[in-house]
Amino acid sequence: MHGFLDEIFFTFFFNVLGQGDGAASGHTSLWSFFMYGSCGVVVEKLYFYLQYSRGWGTWKRVPIYVLFIYAWELFWGLGLRMCGACSWDYSHYPLNFMGLITLMYLPCWIFLSVYQDLVSNVLERVQYIPTN
Repeated sequence: MHGFLDEIFFTFFFNVLGQGDGAASGHTSLWSFFMYGSCGVVVEKLYFYLQYSRGWGTWKRVPIYVLFIYAWELFWGLGLRMCGACSWDYSHYPLNFMGLITLMYLPCWIFLSVYQDLVSNVLERVQYIPTN
């Protein structure tokens, strides 16, 4: 759900800042719910593996997250495009690959990766302590 809402906010701000169609609206696709949900599960596993098995800090994990995000977006984009259901097309952006991924979003993916890593660090410390 987090990624689903992130996409709506991202498209809203992207449009308002003049990079999109100029409308003050955000949008997403129902497929995004499954795409981000499955990505979140895998990135959580990556987080635990890289932090605890490898001992990597946040800035060492972020490039792995970003590469994974690009691969995930490309994989889902190819599958959805074959079904005629792909809701994005980056072919009008420079530095795009097949219109499915673009390096224009690299700063956003880095920010989101650091943010998600910080959220994971906080959530990992949450404990339930029953009271009698």
